[in-house]
Amino acid sequence: MANLFVVAMLSLVLPDRAFGQQKPLKDLLVGTWLQVSVDVTSNDGTRRGLFGENPKGIVIYTKDGYFSLMQARTDLPKLASGRPTTATPDEAKAIVVGSIAYFGRYSLDEASKVLNLDIQASTFANQVGDSTEKRTITSLNDSELRFTRPGLLPGTTLDVLFKRAK
Repeated sequence: MANLFVVAMLSLVLPDRAFGQQKPLKDLLVGTWLQVSVDVTSNDGTRRGLFGENPKGIVIYTKDGYFSLMQARTDLPKLASGRPTTATPDEAKAIVVGSIAYFGRYSLDEASKVLNLDIQASTFANQVGDSTEKRTITSLNDSELRFTRPGLLPGTTLDVLFKRAK
């Protein structure tokens, strides 16, 4: 009886993990995450940084199922005119190729670890309403979020790593 009392008391003061119970993935996912890397991996194992060596980015997942993401190269050009509406063709192309931003709603299948995105607006409009916008979570804990998804080019995979913002 005394042992049962001790176990009951410890369950009140120790984290769930102490007894092998982990938070649901959605609870771990909710929050603000900062970009570490975003790489395109070819079937032959070749990797390249999609947004350069030290990409900047953020993704935020809310408890009520919304998300917002922005990713960019650190060397995006400043516009000579200082106004987006008068960017040169080369400036505009560099910005489109070197950044992405989108938001919408998400759902998470805990069993398969698949994150389903309902993108409602994007700087790459082809993503809006695309039911194939899914990410497979390969690692998720209190400090790291890693997922993969098929790349835009055949035979490639996008590997993305975030760390939790502090």
